[in-house]
Amino acid sequence: MFIFNVENLNDIALIENNDSVITYSDLYQQVRDFSSFFDYRHLVFIIGENDVATIVCYLSAVESGMVPLLLGTKINQNQINNLINIYKPKYIFQKLDSNPYRGFNLASKYQRYSLFLRDKHEDIKLHPNLALLLTTSGSTGSPKLVRLTKKNLISNAKSISKYLKITSNDRAITSLPFNYSYGLSVINSHLISGGSIVLSNSSMMEGDFWRLISKHSVTSLAGVPYNYEMILRLGIDRLEIPSIKKMTQAGGRLDFDKIKQINKTLHSKKVRFYSMYGQTEATARISYLPPEDINKKPGSVGKAIPNGKLWIENKNGELIDQIHSVGELIYSGENVSMGYAKSINDLKLGDMNKGVLRTGDLARFDSDGYFFIEGSTNRFVKIFGNRISLDSLEKIIVNKGFESAATGDNNKLLIYVIQNNNLSSDLLRSEISELIGINQTAIQISVVSEFPRLHNGKIDYKVIKNIK
Repeated sequence: MFIFNVENLNDIALIENNDSVITYSDLYQQVRDFSSFFDYRHLVFIIGENDVATIVCYLSAVESGMVPLLLGTKINQNQINNLINIYKPKYIFQKLDSNPYRGFNLASKYQRYSLFLRDKHEDIKLHPNLALLLTTSGSTGSPKLVRLTKKNLISNAKSISKYLKITSNDRAITSLPFNYSYGLSVINSHLISGGSIVLSNSSMMEGDFWRLISKHSVTSLAGVPYNYEMILRLGIDRLEIPSIKKMTQAGGRLDFDKIKQINKTLHSKKVRFYSMYGQTEATARISYLPPEDINKKPGSVGKAIPNGKLWIENKNGELIDQIHSVGELIYSGENVSMGYAKSINDLKLGDMNKGVLRTGDLARFDSDGYFFIEGSTNRFVKIFGNRISLDSLEKIIVNKGFESAATGDNNKLLIYVIQNNNLSSDLLRSEISELIGINQTAIQISVVSEFPRLHNGKIDYKVIKNIK
């Protein structure tokens, strides 16, 4: 099996919310059985959640030479229909009792899911190395997909397993959506290590989630910045998590003061906390910062994962070898995807990246070779002739003690700040104006109770512009 690496097939692989236990032997057999539903080399949409059926379908599809596109259940029907029209899948796997798809028939039922088969299907050309499609960090309704290979999946899973020291004794819990590259990497890295996974669709804000951790002695927990911000608000000191040995954070920038507070508290609980950086375009992980380096390298994304390499280039594509000089962060490794797909014709394309990913993030490195993200190449606006980094602006506001999201255009800066008793919008506008050299008339500050979020927990900058 492509992602399995287990010595004892009787070891536990998955535990469902109803306490059903699936051994590796059980999982292997279910994957083999499910593979019989598929014809070789076709596209299948898997619209699922963190449960055995979805994981079995995913593993079966990749193992049997299908190409799955992973989608979450929160995607709406119009978005699904749009993707169907663009990519023309032969199969759709979804938890439905009735068939909403014109031109598809019910082929089989599996647990609570239905497998729909297109009644008239024309063969589409798929590159022989294409194994998986994932949506990019934005809306799951976007036709822009990342094209991944088996080699990408296996390489990244092994690298993650190596630096996190995942063994057959480790047990994770699905704290993130399976169709999000970070969430999928947790599943893959534990299966390839012979570990086990507790399957849950509860959020960290629900009591059931923490009861499952206690009940099944979960040892590892993954979260995005939003998760950890919520944990801090609820009181991280009060967490009763004696079985947890490792906690990881990725999926966006978390303020260093918060990282420091989290690491200090978790250290007192004998929990190792890893801050990580990655992109779907690199399957999941690109770099990591281990617990012992967090205080020594504040704000750093660390160093490249095992078997990966990081460097910085200027606008002309020339190597930057001076410390603390900012340029575009470049990564190379076996986990770099083949490239994007925006239409059905792109599924036949070969490896456009050739193992090298231009991340689109601006970064620098220090004398010890640790990297620091300074912003994004596309997170800039130009106002009154001044080029302004929206990421740097958010950092300025965070340093003043406020959570913010900055966006805008070439006429105005739009800054959204979470309600805070110490906030004076007029004073903050004046201070920002002075710091960045922009007239106050071009700065608009809106106070909000919370930020709209994408499925991966990142701020949805497209939606936030519509907040009144």
